[in-house]
Amino acid sequence: MKKTIITALILTAALAAARGLSAAPPAGDKVFSAMKDEMLRSMGKLNMDNLGKPYFISYHVGDGHAFSVVADFGAVERMNSSDYRRLKVDLRTGSPKFDNTHYAPSAWEGYRAETDWNISLDDNYDALRFALWSATDKAYKKALETLSKKKAFVESKNIAELYDDMTPQAPYELYRPATAERLNEDLWRDNIRKVSAVFLKYPEVKYSRVSLYFNSGGVRYLNSEGSAYRQPSCEGVVSIAASGYASDGFRVKASHNYDFCLAKDAPSLDALLAEAGEIGAELTRMSRSEPIKAYIGPVLFEDDAAGKFFETLLVNNVANPREVWTEQTRGYGDSVYRRAGQLVERLGMRVTSPFLNVVDDPTARYHDGVPLAGFYEADDEGVPAQKINLVTKGKLTDYYMSRAATKDFNKSNGHGRGDFSEYPDGSPSNVFIVPGNNPARVVPLAELKKKFLDLCREQELDYCIMVKGLDSMYSPFTAWKVYLDGREEPVHGIEFTGVTLRALRDITAVSKETYVYDLAWSTPGSIVTPSILVQEMEIKKTEQKPEKKPYLGHPYFSK
Repeated sequence: MKKTIITALILTAALAAARGLSAAPPAGDKVFSAMKDEMLRSMGKLNMDNLGKPYFISYHVGDGHAFSVVADFGAVERMNSSDYRRLKVDLRTGSPKFDNTHYAPSAWEGYRAETDWNISLDDNYDALRFALWSATDKAYKKALETLSKKKAFVESKNIAELYDDMTPQAPYELYRPATAERLNEDLWRDNIRKVSAVFLKYPEVKYSRVSLYFNSGGVRYLNSEGSAYRQPSCEGVVSIAASGYASDGFRVKASHNYDFCLAKDAPSLDALLAEAGEIGAELTRMSRSEPIKAYIGPVLFEDDAAGKFFETLLVNNVANPREVWTEQTRGYGDSVYRRAGQLVERLGMRVTSPFLNVVDDPTARYHDGVPLAGFYEADDEGVPAQKINLVTKGKLTDYYMSRAATKDFNKSNGHGRGDFSEYPDGSPSNVFIVPGNNPARVVPLAELKKKFLDLCREQELDYCIMVKGLDSMYSPFTAWKVYLDGREEPVHGIEFTGVTLRALRDITAVSKETYVYDLAWSTPGSIVTPSILVQEMEIKKTEQKPEKKPYLGHPYFSK
């Protein structure tokens, strides 16, 4: 009996060495122990009907505490406070050159890893092993089926240009303390209620929502090549949003988000109350706005609008560099579930004005004291975070890479990320728009507005358009007419027409002052951007029909 046990231990150690399972997580961590033991068993014994073993497995276990509260017009609508623990399994069959990823069996089924959102909160080894075993079994069966369908798809489409689905990566280990922070939940419940009550002062605000979401804890990661980490994980946002109607029934909106990660960086109540007041006043002005028929001329993008401009036209287009195929589409075009970023094909070409540089740095935590949402030390594939130069003097010099190869790169640059249900892909973190040393192009904001009006005069326009906030570059928005004497009047129900990547190259000047804009992305991230002046853009009156305004007035203001 003793000889059998010794032999088994020797075989287990040999298998671990062969599979690269050399990571040594903190002693006594039962979660890591369960992950490692189930991964070892699965890598060695999973081979259903001799269809092939997995060549790679990674486990993510995220746990912590989540708190949320929502209020409207001075009353709390809902609140939730709970601990959580969840599991994601990324299992690959086939080979690193060709595996079950970058293919969605159908648009409805989606492109998702295997997840379990409710595993044992207790550090019970057996319960954790059960959850890992169950999810691994599902992931393995799904991977075999997907790989078979992907092979048939590639053959039927005669796709000859293939890139490795997983490139080599040296094992990496990182172990940081990861303790869930807790906000004072009673205090924040009252804070959010107080902020929402500000809109009781503004009759033109018909709908409002003030919310807080805070999630704090940690993530454990282990893969079959020997990489492992435990690092903190946190995400917080206070959102203030309000909407009303212009005289023609078109919906006008104003909002602001405060993103943070650490509890100490949560915004103060005074700042939130002041912001809510500004939003209420701005919406009151917008409710008296009028539409315009058309406009061609300079556009000044400030604050959130500048961030949305770069997110839409630049950041989104240097991310997800590999297409995801599918047999059944959702209208994107033939056999494409998710397209690669449009700028990926323009490596080495000019993509922005030549005086601009763009850097992405996931290791940056603050900018001028403002927290940045995209901080991390290791990405979702266990690769160390790396600062990359995306654009240098206007030319695209890099794009976001996971471990999936492209025609340009065969190595990750530490940006393989995805939300908890996704396979990782090349994704942004903290993006810095960095102007060069050009005093004619980089000026104080007041001087930028002067340049804006000078362009307006040169083109013999009565006014030009300034945009402060956008939901999208491709949907209706509200903006401001700026007359030659500096007067500002709001306009609504307009949209950009013919927006192309050319707009990035038409940036003629930027402000020295910068603003932190938080990305509307599946993973947390920020853009540090100046305000920007674009030489020329086209705007038209939207064809979207206005809503029918409420027949009766808001009951609070009708008393």
